[in-house]
Amino acid sequence: IVLFPLKFRDELLGYVWAINFDAEQAPKIKDALELTTFILGSEIANHLLLDRLKVMSSKDMLTGVLNRNEMNNRVDALSKEEPKKEGVGVVFADLNGLKTVNDEMGHGAGDALLKDAAKALERVFPKDSIYRAGGDEFTVIWLGVSEEELEQKVLELRKVSGEFERVSFAVGYCVEDEIRDVRLALKIADQRMYEDKRRFYESHPEIKKRMRKRRLRSCLTS
Repeated sequence: IVLFPLKFRDELLGYVWAINFDAEQAPKIKDALELTTFILGSEIANHLLLDRLKVMSSKDMLTGVLNRNEMNNRVDALSKEEPKKEGVGVVFADLNGLKTVNDEMGHGAGDALLKDAAKALERVFPKDSIYRAGGDEFTVIWLGVSEEELEQKVLELRKVSGEFERVSFAVGYCVEDEIRDVRLALKIADQRMYEDKRRFYESHPEIKKRMRKRRLRSCLTS
């Protein structure tokens, strides 16, 4: 047997070997396998690197859900679909109080809160439908869902959120009958989310008061 490790920059990727050959040809087989393993090792490493880069370009590294770049690509693709009656549901879930947590407890606590928010969403919605749109805002884009089904999922999200410390969402959602109307669904869901956030702060005036005080202190010290 002639055996060669398949390596790239000291990383072992596998093995290549030859058996049942003419022993007199062993030196030639050794040279051929040495060259083959070098070429294969480089190719495999390049493919692995491309896979890693794809993950980095499509996922939010903090929370593990898909990122805004991937969301934009999905919206663009859906808006160009052929006309067909398949409902597209959109949920905007904006995390309440993240700035308060960051200011009072530090960004480490804020990062932990964002991770918990993503976990809550993953408990309710398919993971490949969840995007971190930016900052404290998450978006869900879900195909083939009715308004009644999405409403139930939003209610479930509110219930599940209560199982995580300090996780509270302002939520807006919308379902459109045509997949190509995904941008309209996004716009309506976004408007409804801001209305829900307004109601949240009206029912929690102490949070709004603390935010005003911090803004005032910031203006005085700047």
